[in-house]
Amino acid sequence: MDVRIGMDLRLWAHAPGVEQLPLLEMLVAQGYEGVELPLAGQSASTLKVLAIALRDLGLAVTASTRLPAGANPVSPDARERQAATDYLHQRVDECALLGSRLLCGGFYQAHGVFSGEPPSDREWEWSRRCLREAGEYAGKLGITLAIEFQSRFDVHLINTAAAAARMCRDVGLDNIGVAYNTYHAHLEETNPARALPAAGDRLLHVRLAESQRGALGRGQVQFSETFATLDFLDYAGWLVVEALAPGVAPAHPENVWRSSFDSPLQLSADAIRLVKQVLRAQRQ
Repeated sequence: MDVRIGMDLRLWAHAPGVEQLPLLEMLVAQGYEGVELPLAGQSASTLKVLAIALRDLGLAVTASTRLPAGANPVSPDARERQAATDYLHQRVDECALLGSRLLCGGFYQAHGVFSGEPPSDREWEWSRRCLREAGEYAGKLGITLAIEFQSRFDVHLINTAAAAARMCRDVGLDNIGVAYNTYHAHLEETNPARALPAAGDRLLHVRLAESQRGALGRGQVQFSETFATLDFLDYAGWLVVEALAPGVAPAHPENVWRSSFDSPLQLSADAIRLVKQVLRAQRQ
């Protein structure tokens, strides 16, 4: 298993900018090889400055995004479906500015927007078309899209690794694959040994998040089993630590109202220590 360890900057900011530059240096000191930066309306100049800083620090970068209400690939309103395609094209352009070659997220539908009904074949086809257009556009810039299956509390279209892999097959592009998040898998899957193989050769990206969205190792996620399965599958890619804190963004969409850690920097330090410990044990 050939992996690199990154840190999701959403722990500190909804839309990270130049004010996070000192943080990047601290993450390098902690041993992180990269960061995952949420794209949430930053200016082109901000992304260019961040790209230069990341390059100077030797940090690689991946990016994430989510679709807001009003830009929904599964909406009956054709204008909302087109808005989703346009929104993703813009985020892909921002990826290129940032120097990221991967954009991940549950962008097959607008986050937290539900129909009140089970997912339909019509919604699936609308989403497939949007992802196909976005994937073709991203491919021209050398960017890969990793679609993250999410829990039933976030989305209704794709809740499992198998469903995400099915969507990737239906889209039919080499630059679209599956992002596996241990938080969502903990809620929706039986266990990692079954969920991860369901992603198959479409598995592109892994986010390590605890069951309470806080400090790794203080919840119920089976990290040892997850790593053992990744090793069995010979996974090669990023392991991105994901944790969330209250008050980072107005009306936080994950409804995180309490912290399960002492400080964000302590969380990131403990997380990379835990990940490296589990990796060492796995390789023995």
